[in-house]
Amino acid sequence: MKSKKATKTTGPGRPRSDQARQDILKAAYTLLRAKGVQAVGAHEIAKAAGVSSATIYRWWNSKEEILFDACFEHMKPVLAISSNGSALARLRRYVLRATDFLTSEDGAVMARLVTGIHHEKRLRRMFLERYVFPRREIQRGIIEDAMESGELKRATDPELLIDALNGPLFFRWLQGHAPLDRSFAEDIFENVIRAFEP
Repeated sequence: MKSKKATKTTGPGRPRSDQARQDILKAAYTLLRAKGVQAVGAHEIAKAAGVSSATIYRWWNSKEEILFDACFEHMKPVLAISSNGSALARLRRYVLRATDFLTSEDGAVMARLVTGIHHEKRLRRMFLERYVFPRREIQRGIIEDAMESGELKRATDPELLIDALNGPLFFRWLQGHAPLDRSFAEDIFENVIRAFEP
C-alpha cells in the first residue's frame, strides 16, 4: 500500500513555497542594504536564500523587481500609521514617521534604491507605483478626512498640501545640507498647516 506524500511546510499554516519567497525577500533586502542595486545579482540572491535561480524567476522577471519587493515588504510595518486620533493628529504622525524613516538605516537603503534606478525609466515608474503613489493616497485620505471634519479649509488642495509637507523633508534628505530631524519636521508641519486651517 502506497503511503500518501505529505506536503512539506516550514511551520503551522505556512507552505514551503511561501517560506521560500519570504527567504528570497529577506536575502535580497540584506544584500541591497550591504551593496546597493547595481552590485547585487539574481544568482547571489538565490544563493543567499538557499534556493535555485529557477525558483526566483517563478515570481519575478528581474533582480530589480526582487529588490523592489524586498524593500517594500520590509518597510510595511515601518511605515504603518495608526488610525487613532483626529485627522490632523494622524497627518502630523505621518510626517514625523516619514522623517524618522528617512533618517534611519531603512531610509539609507531606500536612498540606494532610488539612486540605483535614476537612469531607468521603467524602474522609476515602478518606484512611483509601488511606493510614492500609495503613500500619497494614504495622505490624501487623511487630508480629506480633515477637510470633512472642518480641521482644514474645504478649498484645500490635497496634492499641494502633500507636496508642501513632504517636499522640505525629501530636499534635506537628498541634499544633506542641513539636519533632517523631528524638530525640523514639526516646524514644517505647524507652519504649513497654518495656511490651510479655517
